[in-house]
Amino acid sequence: MVKVVRADELKALLVKIYESLGVSRDHAEVVADSLVNSNLRCVDSHGVSRGLDFINGIKVGEINPRPNIKVLRESESSVLVDGDRGIGIPVAYEVTLKVIEKAKKSGVGVGAARNLWNVGALAYYVMRIAREGLIGISLANAKARIGLPGVKSPLVGTNPIAVAIPTGDGPIVLDMALSTVAAGKIVLAARKGEKIPEGWAITKDGKPTTDPKEALEGYLTPMGGYKGLGLAIVVDILSSAFIGAPYSLIISGKGPYTQGGFLVIALNPNMFREFEEFVRDVRNYVETLKSLPRDPGVEVLMPGEPEARCFDERSVKGIPIDDGVWEQLAKVANELGVPL
Repeated sequence: MVKVVRADELKALLVKIYESLGVSRDHAEVVADSLVNSNLRCVDSHGVSRGLDFINGIKVGEINPRPNIKVLRESESSVLVDGDRGIGIPVAYEVTLKVIEKAKKSGVGVGAARNLWNVGALAYYVMRIAREGLIGISLANAKARIGLPGVKSPLVGTNPIAVAIPTGDGPIVLDMALSTVAAGKIVLAARKGEKIPEGWAITKDGKPTTDPKEALEGYLTPMGGYKGLGLAIVVDILSSAFIGAPYSLIISGKGPYTQGGFLVIALNPNMFREFEEFVRDVRNYVETLKSLPRDPGVEVLMPGEPEARCFDERSVKGIPIDDGVWEQLAKVANELGVPL
């Protein structure tokens, strides 16, 4: 069973809950906007379900609800901030706004954040960059969860990567974890009491499993075998050693979504050519792919296109929230005296 909620109502509820937990109004609004945006795009693993983990993190003292975000280093094209153990979303968003400004002035903006909790869906940041006519790239690492049979420890985190490319219309958006699936999908399956497909994870003894609880106690499999593992290692280094944050194996914290580091890059197409020329060629490229010969009923979709369609549909019909997730959210709201 599911409960269908309008996006604006869900966002307002989340803002009130986070404010009741001590989060500032502006930070609460950014967190709620990111979470609801994920639900609207059918990325439910990074929506309200993820928001429950932030709530628990604040309750147990792992998350600082009122972080003092400090700029540690800054140049014309780069910035590094300390997130003061805050929810990663407003920290990462602040860095994103800074790199947008820098890319508009110097052609490139590179930003990083460390000492923060999970940043949610990376698509949120690169899409914000793309709205300004810039190319957005983002990387992040997390505590180690990807393992291989025969290795008696996880090696790296799911370490997602995201890219958004403006087209003059809706952007091309790639956002993916480097495990077979994002850890949040397994957490969501556990909350729903559902099985997971074989191949997503292995037990701590290295055996295949379809039980999400066993998967969370064990290891996730890398996307594409050793190639995905290689990419995850590269992202780990760029999200840790490069910016002075911990790498996956030494990320501390009891919660499931503690973050190592966050890296975001904004690139201005005007460095090399006029924006209109760039957009023209991107559109021609997309049209060429979509017009290739294909079987009846087969459609060529760009990265982010299914999520954009879901966004349009759920914006009208509402967001379906699983009963288990809604019950947990309602329980928190009741405890805090926030009306549903």
